[in-house]
Amino acid sequence: MKQSSWTTYPFMPVLLFASIFPDIDGLFSGTVAGHHSILHTPIFWIIIFTGMSLVNVFLKIDVIKPISFGIFLGAQLHLFTDWLTARTVGIQWLYPLSQKDYYLFQIQPEKGQVSIWKMVQNPYFSFYMENKVLFWGEIGVILIAGALLIYHNQIHSQIRGTSVK
Repeated sequence: MKQSSWTTYPFMPVLLFASIFPDIDGLFSGTVAGHHSILHTPIFWIIIFTGMSLVNVFLKIDVIKPISFGIFLGAQLHLFTDWLTARTVGIQWLYPLSQKDYYLFQIQPEKGQVSIWKMVQNPYFSFYMENKVLFWGEIGVILIAGALLIYHNQIHSQIRGTSVK
């Protein structure tokens, strides 16, 4: 089975890192609801991906392909899940054309006026768990991703003729 040059190493580690990286802006924000900066807009990641792809075209550095794709896909997955599970602030999908927040379920921005560090404590944590569909959906996605990773590793180890311990 031939692997695409877009998903060779270091694609997966970069994808995992990029899927949490947009929340780095939380370290510099006073509140949960206020932490969505330019890092939480698709246009930022489109520009990064395009720039890295152009560097690869001109400089022919093949490792840039999986890195740029991992960054782009990881960040877009982060934005999608933030949109899907929004509780206090949505995603500005059309920024800079519009600063409207988009969200799937009704949000409560007033509940997000707590510091990032207090969000893992009550009452915010209880608020976070109020929507059982969202909370257990997130847990389900994590479990499915773990199962797929284990399955993927088993298939590739069988192809290579090694066993997974």
